[in-house]
Amino acid sequence: MVIHHTTRLLLHNFLPSNVCKELEFIHKSCGVVGYRPHVFSTTLSHLIATNCSGLIVPFLPIRDKVKELVEEHFGCEYELFVEFTGVVSWTRGAKIGWHSDNNRPYLKQRHFTVVCYLNSYGIDFKGGLFHFQEGEPSTFAPAVGDVLVYRSEDIHCVEEVR
Repeated sequence: MVIHHTTRLLLHNFLPSNVCKELEFIHKSCGVVGYRPHVFSTTLSHLIATNCSGLIVPFLPIRDKVKELVEEHFGCEYELFVEFTGVVSWTRGAKIGWHSDNNRPYLKQRHFTVVCYLNSYGIDFKGGLFHFQEGEPSTFAPAVGDVLVYRSEDIHCVEEVR
């Protein structure tokens, strides 16, 4: 189901559960310490650099399809460039305060952010809700396979994962 908001796009059940499980397996097998406490990351460049390039295959069609949907939904005049593709997991204790995803000079080229959820709120984790300062939805409680797209300048936070 696709839910359109003025500045956001919610794609419920966009990723089949078997694809979510495959991506989660890759991440658990190849993930490394991430960019903040209690966060782990698996990037395409890391998979290639560690001679696991075959594991990028499931990521590519998802990335391409989501990019097409973002370009269409937001009426992009030019084709978008994907800066980052990977799996980032937030474990117990992870959180981040109010910020935007283009809040540094080296991030100003970011226009959209896409988050694909491999787990369900309330089943696989507690806490960790995604909140926006303005607009709808103001709070997002994800389920396996959900995709959330928003403008990178949207101020948001993620409450602590418990």
